[in-house]
Amino acid sequence: MSRASIRRSAAPILAIAALSACALCLVVASAGAASQQGRALVPYIVGGQESSISQFPWQAFVLLDNEAEGKTGSCGGSILDATHILTAAHCVDHEATTSPFPPSDLTVVAGASEVVLGGAISPSSAQQRKVRSLRTHPYYAVTPEVKDDVAVLELATPLELSAARNTAAITLVTAGATPAAGTPLSVSGYGKQQGGEGSKPNGKLYSATLNAVGSDACRAFVGLQSAVLLCAQSPDSTPCQGDSGGPLTEGSPAVQVGVVDYGAKECPVAQPSVFANLAAPEVRVFVEGSEAPPVAARPTSLPVMKTFGTPPVDFSPLTCEPGAWSGSPSLTYAFQVDNSAAQLLQGGAANAFVPPASVIGLPVVCIVQASNSGGVSTVRTGTTPPIALDTVPPLAVITALKCHRQACTLSIAASDPHAVALTLRSSAAYAVTTRCPRRRRGRKPTRRAVCHKTLGVRLPIKALSATTFQASASRLPYGRRIKFSALASNAAGLHQAVPAVRYKTLRKPKPKRRKPKTH
Repeated sequence: MSRASIRRSAAPILAIAALSACALCLVVASAGAASQQGRALVPYIVGGQESSISQFPWQAFVLLDNEAEGKTGSCGGSILDATHILTAAHCVDHEATTSPFPPSDLTVVAGASEVVLGGAISPSSAQQRKVRSLRTHPYYAVTPEVKDDVAVLELATPLELSAARNTAAITLVTAGATPAAGTPLSVSGYGKQQGGEGSKPNGKLYSATLNAVGSDACRAFVGLQSAVLLCAQSPDSTPCQGDSGGPLTEGSPAVQVGVVDYGAKECPVAQPSVFANLAAPEVRVFVEGSEAPPVAARPTSLPVMKTFGTPPVDFSPLTCEPGAWSGSPSLTYAFQVDNSAAQLLQGGAANAFVPPASVIGLPVVCIVQASNSGGVSTVRTGTTPPIALDTVPPLAVITALKCHRQACTLSIAASDPHAVALTLRSSAAYAVTTRCPRRRRGRKPTRRAVCHKTLGVRLPIKALSATTFQASASRLPYGRRIKFSALASNAAGLHQAVPAVRYKTLRKPKPKRRKPKTH
Protein backbone atom coordinates (compact mmCIF):
# COMPACT_ATOMS: atom_id res chain seq x y z
CA MET A 1 0.00 0.00 0.00
CA SER A 2 1.52 3.33 -1.07
CA ARG A 3 1.31 6.19 1.39
CA ALA A 4 2.46 9.75 0.69
CA SER A 5 3.55 12.04 3.49
CA ILE A 6 1.21 14.77 4.64
CA ARG A 7 2.57 18.30 4.88
CA ARG A 8 0.41 21.39 4.91
CA SER A 9 1.91 24.88 4.60
CA ALA A 10 0.34 28.30 4.97
CA ALA A 11 1.54 31.80 4.17
CA PRO A 12 3.76 33.45 6.80
CA ILE A 13 1.87 35.19 9.55
CA LEU A 14 2.81 38.86 9.82
CA ALA A 15 6.58 39.35 9.97
CA ILE A 16 7.55 35.77 10.87
CA ALA A 17 8.71 33.83 7.83
CA ALA A 18 8.65 30.07 7.31
CA LEU A 19 5.64 29.32 9.50
CA SER A 20 3.58 26.27 8.68
CA ALA A 21 -0.13 26.09 9.38
CA CYS A 22 0.48 22.42 9.95
CA ALA A 23 4.03 22.73 11.22
CA LEU A 24 3.06 20.47 14.12
CA CYS A 25 1.55 17.73 11.97
CA LEU A 26 3.58 14.58 11.64
CA VAL A 27 5.39 14.00 8.38
CA VAL A 28 4.93 10.26 7.95
CA ALA A 29 7.40 8.35 5.81
CA SER A 30 6.41 6.10 2.95
CA ALA A 31 5.42 2.54 3.72
CA GLY A 32 8.85 1.19 2.75
CA ALA A 33 10.71 3.63 4.98
CA ALA A 34 8.32 2.97 7.84
CA SER A 35 8.98 -0.74 7.56
CA GLN A 36 12.72 -0.20 7.76
CA GLN A 37 12.22 1.81 10.98
CA GLY A 38 10.09 -0.79 12.71
CA ARG A 39 7.00 0.95 11.28
CA ALA A 40 7.04 3.52 14.11
CA LEU A 41 4.43 6.21 13.53
CA VAL A 42 5.61 8.99 15.82
CA PRO A 43 8.69 10.44 17.44
CA TYR A 44 8.30 12.84 20.39
CA ILE A 45 8.12 16.43 21.74
CA VAL A 46 11.36 18.34 21.17
CA GLY A 47 13.17 18.61 24.50
CA GLY A 48 10.41 16.76 26.36
CA GLN A 49 10.52 13.83 28.74
CA GLU A 50 9.19 10.34 28.18
CA SER A 51 5.87 9.96 29.96
CA SER A 52 3.36 7.30 30.89
CA ILE A 53 -0.19 7.47 29.61
CA SER A 54 -1.29 7.14 33.25
CA GLN A 55 0.02 10.72 33.73
CA PHE A 56 -2.05 11.98 30.79
CA PRO A 57 -5.03 9.60 30.53
CA TRP A 58 -6.96 12.10 28.39
CA GLN A 59 -4.32 11.91 25.62
CA ALA A 60 -5.47 10.31 22.37
CA PHE A 61 -3.69 9.34 19.18
CA VAL A 62 -5.47 10.13 15.88
CA LEU A 63 -4.42 8.19 12.78
CA LEU A 64 -5.41 9.17 9.23
CA ASP A 65 -5.16 6.42 6.59
CA ASN A 66 -6.72 7.22 3.21
CA GLU A 67 -5.96 4.39 0.79
CA ALA A 68 -7.74 6.03 -2.15
CA GLU A 69 -5.38 9.02 -2.13
CA GLY A 70 -2.44 7.25 -0.53
CA LYS A 71 -2.40 9.68 2.41
CA THR A 72 -1.28 8.74 5.91
CA GLY A 73 -0.66 10.96 8.90
CA SER A 74 -1.10 11.20 12.63
CA CYS A 75 -1.92 13.78 15.27
CA GLY A 76 -2.80 14.05 18.92
CA GLY A 77 -6.19 14.50 20.49
CA SER A 78 -7.94 14.64 23.85
CA ILE A 79 -10.85 12.69 25.28
CA LEU A 80 -13.93 14.84 25.87
CA ASP A 81 -16.12 11.89 26.87
CA ALA A 82 -16.47 8.22 25.98
CA THR A 83 -17.53 8.94 22.40
CA HIS A 84 -15.93 12.32 21.51
CA ILE A 85 -12.34 13.28 20.77
CA LEU A 86 -11.10 16.86 20.38
CA THR A 87 -8.32 17.45 17.83
CA ALA A 88 -7.15 20.03 15.28
CA ALA A 89 -9.15 20.55 12.08
CA HIS A 90 -5.99 20.48 9.98
CA CYS A 91 -5.39 16.91 11.20
CA VAL A 92 -8.47 15.66 9.34
CA ASP A 93 -8.60 17.83 6.21
CA HIS A 94 -7.15 17.50 2.72
CA GLU A 95 -3.85 19.25 2.16
CA ALA A 96 -4.11 23.07 1.90
CA THR A 97 -7.91 22.96 2.13
CA THR A 98 -10.63 22.99 4.76
CA SER A 99 -12.31 19.93 3.25
CA PRO A 100 -12.16 16.96 5.67
CA PHE A 101 -11.38 13.34 4.85
CA PRO A 102 -14.17 10.78 5.32
CA PRO A 103 -14.60 9.79 8.98
CA SER A 104 -13.94 6.17 8.02
CA ASP A 105 -10.31 7.12 7.24
CA LEU A 106 -9.70 7.98 10.90
CA THR A 107 -8.78 5.76 13.83
CA VAL A 108 -8.38 6.83 17.45
CA VAL A 109 -6.12 5.08 19.98
CA ALA A 110 -6.59 5.85 23.71
CA GLY A 111 -4.72 4.66 26.77
CA ALA A 112 -1.39 4.10 24.95
CA SER A 113 2.09 5.12 26.10
CA GLU A 114 3.49 3.90 22.76
CA VAL A 115 1.89 3.42 19.36
CA VAL A 116 3.55 1.45 16.53
CA LEU A 117 2.03 1.15 13.07
CA GLY A 118 1.31 -2.47 12.21
CA GLY A 119 2.60 -3.66 15.58
CA ALA A 120 1.70 -3.84 19.24
CA ILE A 121 0.17 -0.95 21.16
CA SER A 122 1.63 -0.50 24.65
CA PRO A 123 0.22 -1.18 27.12
CA SER A 124 -2.07 -3.96 25.94
CA SER A 125 -5.00 -2.30 27.73
CA ALA A 126 -5.00 0.52 25.14
CA GLN A 127 -8.17 0.90 23.11
CA GLN A 128 -8.59 1.46 19.38
CA ARG A 129 -11.76 2.90 17.85
CA LYS A 130 -12.98 3.87 14.40
CA VAL A 131 -14.55 7.30 13.84
CA ARG A 132 -18.24 7.49 12.93
CA SER A 133 -18.52 11.23 12.19
CA LEU A 134 -16.61 14.45 12.54
CA ARG A 135 -17.29 18.15 12.87
CA THR A 136 -14.84 20.91 11.94
CA HIS A 137 -15.30 24.50 13.11
CA PRO A 138 -17.56 26.42 10.68
CA TYR A 139 -15.13 29.38 10.67
CA TYR A 140 -11.98 27.27 10.31
CA ALA A 141 -9.49 28.80 7.86
CA VAL A 142 -5.85 28.34 6.92
CA THR A 143 -5.48 31.44 4.73
CA PRO A 144 -4.71 34.27 5.01
CA GLU A 145 -4.32 33.32 8.69
CA VAL A 146 -5.04 30.17 10.65
CA LYS A 147 -8.12 30.41 12.88
CA ASP A 148 -10.62 28.14 14.65
CA ASP A 149 -8.46 25.08 13.95
CA VAL A 150 -10.45 22.53 15.95
CA ALA A 151 -12.47 19.43 15.15
CA VAL A 152 -14.59 17.02 17.21
CA LEU A 153 -14.61 13.31 16.29
CA GLU A 154 -17.46 10.98 17.24
CA LEU A 155 -16.36 7.40 17.81
CA ALA A 156 -18.22 4.42 16.36
CA THR A 157 -18.13 2.66 19.75
CA PRO A 158 -17.53 4.22 23.16
CA LEU A 159 -14.25 4.07 25.03
CA GLU A 160 -14.08 2.48 28.43
CA LEU A 161 -13.01 5.31 30.71
CA SER A 162 -11.25 3.89 33.74
CA ALA A 163 -7.95 3.94 35.59
CA ALA A 164 -7.42 0.30 34.61
CA ARG A 165 -7.56 1.30 30.93
CA ASN A 166 -5.55 4.53 31.51
CA THR A 167 -8.32 6.64 30.01
CA ALA A 168 -10.20 9.64 31.40
CA ALA A 169 -12.07 12.63 30.05
CA ILE A 170 -10.43 16.04 30.37
CA THR A 171 -12.31 19.07 31.75
CA LEU A 172 -12.21 22.18 29.57
CA VAL A 173 -11.12 25.55 30.94
CA THR A 174 -13.86 27.98 31.97
CA ALA A 175 -14.93 30.22 29.07
CA GLY A 176 -13.10 33.53 29.22
CA ALA A 177 -10.34 32.22 31.51
CA THR A 178 -7.40 32.44 29.09
CA PRO A 179 -4.20 31.70 31.04
CA ALA A 180 -2.31 34.83 32.05
CA ALA A 181 1.20 35.38 30.71
CA GLY A 182 3.71 33.33 32.67
CA THR A 183 1.22 30.64 33.76
CA PRO A 184 2.85 27.14 33.76
CA LEU A 185 1.19 24.83 31.24
CA SER A 186 1.72 21.22 30.20
CA VAL A 187 1.69 19.75 26.70
CA SER A 188 1.80 16.07 25.77
CA GLY A 189 1.96 14.17 22.50
CA TYR A 190 3.56 11.61 20.26
CA GLY A 191 5.33 14.23 18.12
CA LYS A 192 8.93 14.65 16.91
CA GLN A 193 11.95 15.38 19.11
CA GLN A 194 14.01 16.75 16.25
CA GLY A 195 12.52 19.37 13.98
CA GLY A 196 14.53 18.52 10.87
CA GLU A 197 12.96 16.83 7.86
CA GLY A 198 14.95 13.62 8.34
CA SER A 199 14.28 13.10 12.05
CA LYS A 200 13.25 9.59 13.07
CA PRO A 201 10.07 8.57 14.92
CA ASN A 202 9.91 6.25 17.94
CA GLY A 203 6.20 6.17 18.84
CA LYS A 204 6.42 7.03 22.55
CA LEU A 205 4.41 9.57 24.54
CA TYR A 206 6.34 12.61 25.72
CA SER A 207 5.44 15.74 27.66
CA ALA A 208 6.90 19.16 28.43
CA THR A 209 6.20 22.22 30.57
CA LEU A 210 5.64 25.55 28.82
CA ASN A 211 4.77 29.03 30.04
CA ALA A 212 1.88 31.06 28.66
CA VAL A 213 2.85 34.04 26.51
CA GLY A 214 0.65 37.14 26.24
CA SER A 215 -0.97 37.76 22.86
CA ASP A 216 0.91 41.03 22.38
CA ALA A 217 4.28 39.38 22.95
CA CYS A 218 3.16 36.67 20.50
CA ARG A 219 1.70 39.10 17.94
CA ALA A 220 3.99 37.93 15.12
CA PHE A 221 2.52 34.42 15.42
CA VAL A 222 -1.16 35.09 16.16
CA GLY A 223 -1.64 38.05 13.79
CA LEU A 224 -5.19 39.35 13.84
CA GLN A 225 -6.57 36.11 15.34
CA SER A 226 -5.50 36.79 18.92
CA ALA A 227 -9.05 36.23 20.21
CA VAL A 228 -9.01 32.54 19.25
CA LEU A 229 -5.31 31.72 19.66
CA LEU A 230 -2.96 31.55 22.62
CA CYS A 231 0.81 31.07 22.81
CA ALA A 232 3.18 29.20 25.11
CA GLN A 233 6.90 28.57 25.05
CA SER A 234 9.83 27.10 26.94
CA PRO A 235 13.56 27.80 26.73
CA ASP A 236 14.33 24.12 26.15
CA SER A 237 11.26 22.33 24.73
CA THR A 238 8.47 22.71 22.18
CA PRO A 239 5.72 20.70 20.46
CA CYS A 240 6.56 19.54 16.95
CA GLN A 241 5.11 17.60 13.99
CA GLY A 242 2.80 14.90 15.24
CA ASP A 243 1.71 16.85 18.32
CA SER A 244 -0.98 18.83 16.46
CA GLY A 245 -4.45 18.41 17.92
CA GLY A 246 -3.08 17.38 21.31
CA PRO A 247 -3.96 18.95 24.64
CA LEU A 248 -2.38 21.95 26.38
CA THR A 249 -3.41 21.82 30.04
CA GLU A 250 -3.18 23.95 33.16
CA GLY A 251 -3.08 23.07 36.86
CA SER A 252 -3.79 19.98 38.91
CA PRO A 253 -6.33 18.56 38.48
CA ALA A 254 -5.69 19.49 34.88
CA VAL A 255 -8.06 21.48 32.69
CA GLN A 256 -7.48 21.75 28.95
CA VAL A 257 -6.84 25.32 27.82
CA GLY A 258 -5.67 24.78 24.25
CA VAL A 259 -5.29 22.52 21.23
CA VAL A 260 -1.84 22.26 19.62
CA ASP A 261 -2.03 24.21 16.35
CA TYR A 262 1.18 25.50 14.72
CA GLY A 263 4.66 26.88 15.31
CA ALA A 264 7.88 27.94 13.63
CA LYS A 265 9.44 25.72 10.96
CA GLU A 266 11.63 22.89 12.27
CA CYS A 267 10.34 23.43 15.82
CA PRO A 268 13.05 25.63 17.41
CA VAL A 269 12.91 25.85 21.21
CA ALA A 270 12.53 29.23 22.96
CA GLN A 271 10.02 30.36 20.32
CA PRO A 272 6.25 30.43 20.83
CA SER A 273 4.00 27.57 19.82
CA VAL A 274 0.42 28.47 18.99
CA PHE A 275 -2.72 26.76 20.30
CA ALA A 276 -6.44 27.08 19.60
CA ASN A 277 -7.79 28.92 22.65
CA LEU A 278 -10.53 26.89 24.33
CA ALA A 279 -11.35 29.80 26.65
CA ALA A 280 -12.52 31.84 23.63
CA PRO A 281 -16.31 31.48 23.24
CA GLU A 282 -15.88 31.43 19.44
CA VAL A 283 -13.97 28.16 19.85
CA ARG A 284 -15.54 26.81 23.04
CA VAL A 285 -19.18 27.07 21.97
CA PHE A 286 -18.41 25.04 18.85
CA VAL A 287 -16.72 22.30 20.89
CA GLU A 288 -19.84 22.18 23.05
CA GLY A 289 -22.00 21.49 19.98
CA SER A 290 -22.97 24.77 18.29
CA GLU A 291 -22.58 25.22 14.55
CA ALA A 292 -23.08 28.99 14.87
CA PRO A 293 -20.76 30.12 17.69
CA PRO A 294 -20.44 33.85 18.46
CA VAL A 295 -17.75 35.59 16.42
CA ALA A 296 -15.00 37.51 18.19
CA ALA A 297 -14.21 41.03 17.02
CA ARG A 298 -11.50 41.56 14.38
CA PRO A 299 -9.95 44.88 13.34
CA THR A 300 -10.94 46.11 9.89
CA SER A 301 -8.45 48.98 10.16
CA LEU A 302 -5.54 49.04 12.58
CA PRO A 303 -5.18 51.34 15.61
CA VAL A 304 -2.87 54.35 15.43
CA MET A 305 -0.95 56.28 18.09
CA LYS A 306 -1.23 60.06 17.64
CA THR A 307 1.42 62.39 19.08
CA PHE A 308 2.09 66.14 19.11
CA GLY A 309 5.42 66.61 17.44
CA THR A 310 8.27 64.23 16.67
CA PRO A 311 9.64 63.08 18.96
CA PRO A 312 6.87 63.24 21.57
CA VAL A 313 7.86 64.92 24.84
CA ASP A 314 7.04 64.33 28.48
CA PHE A 315 3.61 65.59 29.58
CA SER A 316 2.50 65.80 25.93
CA PRO A 317 -0.62 63.61 25.53
CA LEU A 318 -0.53 60.42 23.45
CA THR A 319 -3.85 59.45 21.86
CA CYS A 320 -4.62 55.86 20.89
CA GLU A 321 -7.09 55.84 18.01
CA PRO A 322 -8.62 52.32 18.01
CA GLY A 323 -9.22 51.86 14.29
CA ALA A 324 -12.37 50.09 13.08
CA TRP A 325 -13.68 46.77 14.40
CA SER A 326 -16.20 44.17 13.38
CA GLY A 327 -18.48 42.71 16.00
CA SER A 328 -19.27 45.92 17.95
CA PRO A 329 -16.80 45.24 20.77
CA SER A 330 -16.16 47.21 23.94
CA LEU A 331 -12.65 48.65 23.90
CA THR A 332 -9.96 49.14 26.52
CA TYR A 333 -6.47 50.55 26.12
CA ALA A 334 -3.14 49.66 27.67
CA PHE A 335 -0.19 52.02 27.30
CA GLN A 336 3.10 50.32 27.99
CA VAL A 337 6.84 50.77 27.52
CA ASP A 338 7.82 48.94 24.35
CA ASN A 339 10.86 47.04 25.52
CA SER A 340 11.60 43.67 27.07
CA ALA A 341 10.14 44.80 30.42
CA ALA A 342 6.83 45.88 28.79
CA GLN A 343 6.05 48.08 31.83
CA LEU A 344 2.35 48.92 32.02
CA LEU A 345 1.93 52.69 32.28
CA GLN A 346 -1.86 53.00 32.11
CA GLY A 347 -4.79 50.70 31.43
CA GLY A 348 -8.53 51.16 31.16
CA ALA A 349 -11.22 52.82 29.07
CA ALA A 350 -9.25 56.07 28.51
CA ASN A 351 -7.54 56.24 25.12
CA ALA A 352 -5.24 59.15 26.07
CA PHE A 353 -2.10 58.96 28.18
CA VAL A 354 0.17 61.75 29.45
CA PRO A 355 3.73 60.41 29.76
CA PRO A 356 5.48 61.58 32.95
CA ALA A 357 9.13 62.57 33.16
CA SER A 358 9.96 59.04 34.35
CA VAL A 359 9.50 57.66 30.80
CA ILE A 360 11.90 60.08 29.12
CA GLY A 361 14.11 58.05 26.80
CA LEU A 362 11.63 55.16 26.51
CA PRO A 363 9.34 54.24 23.56
CA VAL A 364 5.63 53.75 24.23
CA VAL A 365 3.03 51.56 22.52
CA CYS A 366 -0.75 51.25 22.90
CA ILE A 367 -2.44 47.85 23.08
CA VAL A 368 -6.12 47.91 22.08
CA GLN A 369 -8.27 45.14 23.54
CA ALA A 370 -11.66 44.48 21.93
CA SER A 371 -14.18 42.30 23.79
CA ASN A 372 -17.51 40.86 22.73
CA SER A 373 -19.43 37.61 23.17
CA GLY A 374 -16.98 35.76 20.90
CA GLY A 375 -13.83 36.54 22.85
CA VAL A 376 -11.12 39.12 23.38
CA SER A 377 -8.94 40.40 20.52
CA THR A 378 -5.71 42.31 21.03
CA VAL A 379 -3.99 44.59 18.51
CA ARG A 380 -1.20 47.11 18.98
CA THR A 381 -0.35 50.46 17.46
CA GLY A 382 3.05 51.39 16.15
CA THR A 383 5.66 52.39 18.72
CA THR A 384 6.53 56.01 19.43
CA PRO A 385 10.10 57.28 19.26
CA PRO A 386 11.67 57.53 22.73
CA ILE A 387 9.90 60.19 24.80
CA ALA A 388 12.05 63.37 24.86
CA LEU A 389 12.44 66.15 27.43
CA ASP A 390 10.17 69.12 26.80
CA THR A 391 12.30 72.26 26.29
CA VAL A 392 9.86 74.66 24.54
CA PRO A 393 7.87 76.94 26.90
CA PRO A 394 4.22 77.85 26.31
CA LEU A 395 2.95 81.27 25.22
CA ALA A 396 0.05 83.46 26.41
CA VAL A 397 -1.31 86.52 24.57
CA ILE A 398 -3.92 89.03 25.77
CA THR A 399 -6.31 89.23 22.85
CA ALA A 400 -8.81 91.70 24.31
CA LEU A 401 -9.25 94.02 27.32
CA LYS A 402 -12.67 95.41 28.11
CA CYS A 403 -13.47 97.68 31.06
CA HIS A 404 -16.63 99.17 32.47
CA ARG A 405 -16.33 101.64 35.32
CA GLN A 406 -13.99 99.94 37.80
CA ALA A 407 -14.25 96.39 36.39
CA CYS A 408 -12.09 94.91 33.60
CA THR A 409 -12.12 91.60 31.73
CA LEU A 410 -9.17 90.16 29.84
CA SER A 411 -9.42 87.59 27.04
CA ILE A 412 -6.30 85.45 26.90
CA ALA A 413 -5.16 82.91 24.31
CA ALA A 414 -2.53 80.42 25.45
CA SER A 415 -0.82 77.65 23.54
CA ASP A 416 1.84 74.98 23.93
CA PRO A 417 3.62 73.47 20.89
CA HIS A 418 3.24 69.96 22.33
CA ALA A 419 -0.25 70.46 23.80
CA VAL A 420 1.13 70.09 27.31
CA ALA A 421 -1.43 71.04 29.95
CA LEU A 422 -1.31 74.77 30.76
CA THR A 423 -1.51 76.84 33.92
CA LEU A 424 -2.25 80.56 33.58
CA ARG A 425 -1.62 83.45 35.97
CA SER A 426 -2.95 86.95 35.49
CA SER A 427 -2.61 90.11 37.58
CA ALA A 428 -3.31 93.83 37.61
CA ALA A 429 -0.77 96.26 39.11
CA TYR A 430 -0.83 100.02 39.60
CA ALA A 431 1.12 102.69 41.47
CA VAL A 432 -0.24 104.52 44.50
CA THR A 433 1.06 107.43 46.55
CA THR A 434 0.80 107.32 50.29
CA ARG A 435 2.48 108.70 53.37
CA CYS A 436 5.57 106.84 54.38
CA PRO A 437 5.64 105.03 57.71
CA ARG A 438 6.50 107.38 60.60
CA ARG A 439 10.06 107.17 61.87
CA ARG A 440 10.94 108.36 65.37
CA ARG A 441 14.24 110.09 66.00
CA GLY A 442 14.59 110.73 69.66
CA ARG A 443 11.52 112.18 71.23
CA LYS A 444 10.55 114.58 68.43
CA PRO A 445 8.34 113.20 65.68
CA THR A 446 9.73 113.56 62.18
CA ARG A 447 7.81 114.99 59.31
CA ARG A 448 6.12 112.22 57.34
CA ALA A 449 7.32 112.01 53.74
CA VAL A 450 5.38 110.85 50.68
CA CYS A 451 6.10 107.27 49.47
CA HIS A 452 5.31 105.56 46.19
CA LYS A 453 4.54 101.88 45.92
CA THR A 454 2.86 99.39 43.58
CA LEU A 455 -0.22 97.42 44.49
CA GLY A 456 -0.92 94.13 42.76
CA VAL A 457 -4.16 92.23 42.41
CA ARG A 458 -4.27 88.54 41.40
CA LEU A 459 -7.04 88.06 38.85
CA PRO A 460 -9.20 84.92 38.99
CA ILE A 461 -8.93 82.82 35.82
CA LYS A 462 -11.76 81.05 34.05
CA ALA A 463 -10.89 78.44 31.39
CA LEU A 464 -13.20 78.65 28.38
CA SER A 465 -11.36 75.87 26.55
CA ALA A 466 -7.95 74.20 26.65
CA THR A 467 -6.37 77.29 25.08
CA THR A 468 -8.70 80.22 25.81
CA PHE A 469 -9.09 81.88 29.20
CA GLN A 470 -10.79 84.83 30.79
CA ALA A 471 -9.53 86.91 33.71
CA SER A 472 -11.51 89.61 35.50
CA ALA A 473 -11.07 92.20 38.26
CA SER A 474 -13.33 94.72 39.98
CA ARG A 475 -12.93 97.74 42.26
CA LEU A 476 -9.94 98.95 40.32
CA PRO A 477 -8.90 102.59 40.92
CA TYR A 478 -9.72 105.50 38.67
CA GLY A 479 -6.96 107.66 37.32
CA ARG A 480 -4.20 105.12 37.69
CA ARG A 481 -2.28 103.50 34.88
CA ILE A 482 -3.03 99.82 35.43
CA LYS A 483 -0.72 97.14 34.09
CA PHE A 484 -2.50 93.90 33.21
CA SER A 485 -0.31 90.84 32.66
CA ALA A 486 -0.71 87.16 31.80
CA LEU A 487 1.89 84.43 32.19
CA ALA A 488 1.63 80.81 31.03
CA SER A 489 3.41 77.76 32.40
CA ASN A 490 2.98 74.08 31.55
CA ALA A 491 2.91 70.74 33.33
CA ALA A 492 6.55 70.13 32.40
CA GLY A 493 7.52 73.11 34.59
CA LEU A 494 8.36 75.49 31.74
CA HIS A 495 7.36 79.17 32.05
CA GLN A 496 6.77 81.86 29.48
CA ALA A 497 9.91 84.01 29.35
CA VAL A 498 8.16 87.41 29.14
CA PRO A 499 4.56 87.91 30.29
CA ALA A 500 1.93 89.34 27.97
CA VAL A 501 1.07 92.94 29.01
CA ARG A 502 -1.70 95.48 28.41
CA TYR A 503 -2.17 98.94 30.02
CA LYS A 504 -5.34 100.81 30.87
CA THR A 505 -6.24 103.96 32.76
CA LEU A 506 -9.78 104.05 34.07
CA ARG A 507 -11.65 107.37 33.97
CA LYS A 508 -14.49 108.35 36.20
CA PRO A 509 -17.65 108.69 34.23
CA LYS A 510 -18.82 112.27 33.93
CA PRO A 511 -21.91 113.02 36.03
CA LYS A 512 -25.02 113.30 34.01
CA ARG A 513 -26.39 116.84 33.73
CA ARG A 514 -29.85 117.28 35.06
CA LYS A 515 -32.27 118.75 32.60
CA PRO A 516 -33.90 121.93 33.89
CA LYS A 517 -37.49 121.64 34.81
CA THR A 518 -39.95 123.35 32.53
CA HIS A 519 -43.19 124.80 33.66
